[in-house]
Order: sequence, then structure tokens, then C-alpha cells
Amino acid sequence: MRRLFLLLIPLALLGCPKPPPQVVEQKVIDPVEAAREVMQKLYESVESGNADLLEPLFTEDALIFGLGPSDTWQGGTVITDRARQALLPIGLAGDEVKIETSAVVIGLADAEYSAWAFDLPKVTTKHKGKSETWLPRVTAHLVRDGDRWRIDALHLSLAVPDALVFAPDAAKRLLAPADVTNERSPDSEQVIGLVKRSLEDYGVKVDRTSERAEFVQLGTSQPEVFIGGKAFKDLIKPQLGAIKKAGYSWKLDGNLRVKLAPGGKSGWAAAVVVQRQGSGKKLQVFPAFRVLWTLVEEAGVWNISSEHQSLAVKEDLRDAANEEQLKTWKISLETAEKTAAKSKSSKPAPAAEKKDKGTGGSDIGAW
Repeated sequence: MRRLFLLLIPLALLGCPKPPPQVVEQKVIDPVEAAREVMQKLYESVESGNADLLEPLFTEDALIFGLGPSDTWQGGTVITDRARQALLPIGLAGDEVKIETSAVVIGLADAEYSAWAFDLPKVTTKHKGKSETWLPRVTAHLVRDGDRWRIDALHLSLAVPDALVFAPDAAKRLLAPADVTNERSPDSEQVIGLVKRSLEDYGVKVDRTSERAEFVQLGTSQPEVFIGGKAFKDLIKPQLGAIKKAGYSWKLDGNLRVKLAPGGKSGWAAAVVVQRQGSGKKLQVFPAFRVLWTLVEEAGVWNISSEHQSLAVKEDLRDAANEEQLKTWKISLETAEKTAAKSKSSKPAPAAEKKDKGTGGSDIGAW
């Protein structure tokens, strides 16, 4: 009887209805949102004063341009160490840093293995009971490793008034920033050529500007914020004659570092550039400034997807935002917010939808 019972058990189980297989819902990670999350984690680490949270956000050979003359940081470990030095005094003094407003815009390269980003956040700081508002500008390039995104280039800057840039003692007050290394990725000749030609001929720069809505041009002064590649071209092309007649020239003042992303669909270039005007006895040489370009391949042609210029600003020359600057910033922020909303989809917007107008002043001094 016992043997019969044991034989009937599997038969009974065969006759019983089987429970449906458990379905494990896999979360689909949108690459644009994943890249944006990295930027948000960057801000969170700064707000918390925890530099250790930064290391997993950067590649081992990442480059950072900071605010001061010596703030050219290269390598993930170096970035973390330097950030720790900067954040530690803030925590010890009981200071506070808060990102009040942010609209991170993400531009995704073809094949979705790399991206570029920009943001115009409003930051408030509190030191010994005194609150101040700051308007930094942020651009970055990010690369993808599976579902993980990391930053391999970051540029943080504060705008500098033109009155300081063109002052007789500007070179003494605005020191030349530390140079980058002369590293170049294999097969980056086209990117190198584009960067050099865009410095030599402003018309080339305009022609080879990506018409993506996620394009941004950041000059050294606060009003020089231009969002949207097509809008930038429409604004600047009528002024090309005046720009060339002004007699400005831009040349590398040292090395050029170039890196292509995995897949070779985007990349970045970084350098220190010097602007000059005139010639002979009338030659004027202005303070050297940093530039971080991000570039994207579009239909087999490399174009500029962002350009971020900044002057090295010592701490005693850094001014909190005033009311006039806040008004100008709000106009740029509105455009950035609209662009960020559109970029929530990982697919580029059709050309017909790229209607955002760039913002910015008419000064061409630091271009």
C-alpha cells in the first residue's frame, strides 16, 4: 500500500494545475535619465560634503576644469582627493551648500554609448550665517559601460565681467590656468582638425555647430549663454562680418587633450586658449582661458555639441550673483528647462521641432 501511495504522488502532481511562472519585471533604464542621474548624484555629493561619493561617478582618466588657476584635475583618484580638500573645510566650518535650481540637459550620441550635458544651476551657500547666491555653469561629457554612466570630462566655471577681462591689469589679476596633458585618442584626427580650424576661422566654428537643441555655447561673461545649435547659427551668421572685422584671433596656448568615447560617436577636447586683437604695436593680448569642447559625429561629420569657456578666477575675485545677473540667468534657465524636458526622450528631436531660441548678449569679446 505504501508503495502505491508513493507512485500516486507524482501522478497527482501532474494532474494539479501548475502555478504560473513568476515574471520578474526588468526595469528599462533610459540612457538619458541614467546620464542625468549621474549629474544629480554629483550635486548630492557636493551638498552632503562627501567627496567619497564622487569616485564612482568619474572614469579613471577623467578631466575636471575648476574655478581657480591650478584647478585642472586629471584622474579619478586625484579628483576625489582634490574634492576632499575642497569640501572638508566646508564641513568643519559648518557651512552649507545647496543646489536650489537645476535643469540638466542631456544630449545623446548615436548608438547611445556616450552623451554630453550642461546645466545652469543656482547655488546658495551659507558661511557664518551669511547666505549668498551663485550662478555656476556646468558642462560635461559622459560615457556608458553597460547600464552604468560615468563622467570623463567636467567643466565648472563662474562668469567674469568684461570690464575685468579688458582692464589694463587683467593679465595680473586673471592668471593663466594650468595646462592639460597632450593626450589624444587613436583615430581622433578629424576632431583635432575641427578644433584647430574652428579657432582659426570663426565661420568654420559656426558651420560645424551641431543643430541639436542640446547644443550650448558658454562664453566667459555672464550674458554669453547660447542654447540650441540652430538658434546659435541664426543669431551669429549675420554677425560674422563684424566678428572678422573686429580682428580677434584665438590660438592654443599649450597642449590639446582629445578623447573619443567608446563607439567613436562623440568625444571631447580640452585646451587653454589665448585671445588677441590687432597686430604690431596695437596688438592686445587678453588673459588665457580654458575651453572644453564636446563633439558629436552626425551623418559621418564631426560637429561641436558644446563649447564652454572660462577664465581662472582666484577666490578673492569671485563675486556672488547680483539682481541683474539673476534676471539674465532666469531667461537662460527657461530655455534650458524646455530643452531638458524635450531631452527626457533618448531620441533626438526632429529638426522641425528645434525651435528654442538662444539667449545671450551681443558682445563678441571672449568668443
